[in-house]
Amino acid sequence: MPVKPRVAKDTVLKEFDIGSGRKKTHDIFNGKHLAVELSIQNYRFNAVYVCVYWGLVLMEPVVLNRERAAADRLKRMPMLFDDYRDEDFYGLPRKYSIVARVEVKFLIEPRFRDRQHFVLSDINGAKIEAITYMYETVKHFDNLLHEKHVYKMHNVKFNLHPGEFNFRHLNGPMELCLDQQAIVEPYIVPIQMAPFPKQILLNLADIAELPNRTLVDIMAVVVHLDTIHRTMWGPFRKIVIMDARGHLHIIKVWGDLLNKNALRWALAKEDYGIIIGTMFRRFRRQECLESSDHTAIHFNPFHHNTHHFRPIQKALVALNNRQFAVTFLEEERRR
Repeated sequence: MPVKPRVAKDTVLKEFDIGSGRKKTHDIFNGKHLAVELSIQNYRFNAVYVCVYWGLVLMEPVVLNRERAAADRLKRMPMLFDDYRDEDFYGLPRKYSIVARVEVKFLIEPRFRDRQHFVLSDINGAKIEAITYMYETVKHFDNLLHEKHVYKMHNVKFNLHPGEFNFRHLNGPMELCLDQQAIVEPYIVPIQMAPFPKQILLNLADIAELPNRTLVDIMAVVVHLDTIHRTMWGPFRKIVIMDARGHLHIIKVWGDLLNKNALRWALAKEDYGIIIGTMFRRFRRQECLESSDHTAIHFNPFHHNTHHFRPIQKALVALNNRQFAVTFLEEERRR
């Protein structure tokens, strides 16, 4: 009769099942067997913690599955900026996925080089200001993000903006935060981004409540063009416009926005054309809006807010007199 070999308590017997492709480890501990299966086909590992308490064996699996997390991230629907509400900030902290285009990339703040601002827009044209902190993070996103490129971003979060805005987001005092956990990848799916911003200032009197040098998007009717002035910084022209409330305002347009659009400005004056101006900067000292390096002008755009200006256009054409605009411009110069 063959003698059965004795096995110690801490002896580990290992087998390899060729048919199933799985490695089975049998641990004999106090007469109880604990089986742990390690899948070598898809490289998914399970860590098993064994705790012996009063003669019982407790098992708690911890699954470290990066493939599943990546798959969930790809399936996650991108969030629109208008879908976020201020009250969501006061709940549990959440992170979102977005698809956005970099409209403006500001320079890194030169003092400590630990902060940089961006202006992003989603597929509907809604805009929001994004910010990144810390030197290494700022350097990373400065090399990664480029103007007018579309990206898909994961693990981004919304924060309350503690200071002054570079760009005024009309839906609330929120900003987008890009930290070390944010994942940015180029969005290669063909997509048509909105040609015009969704939120536009129609009542330009609201600009007086904004901080100095804030960037805004406006929509108005061209009423009068002043003469071109030439300075050491380049040529500029003051243009009298009328907002949706029928109030007159002055914008100052510089450089190439005048030269490249000279004919369009002349036609807009004759026809009382509608314009959309993006990224105009508020200049508190002269109480006017100035074009910035990021400004774009759209003449007679196809926009859902143009119906607010149709009655104003008809009234100006029927009046056929621009003397009130010239008088308004002269009064502003005397101030």
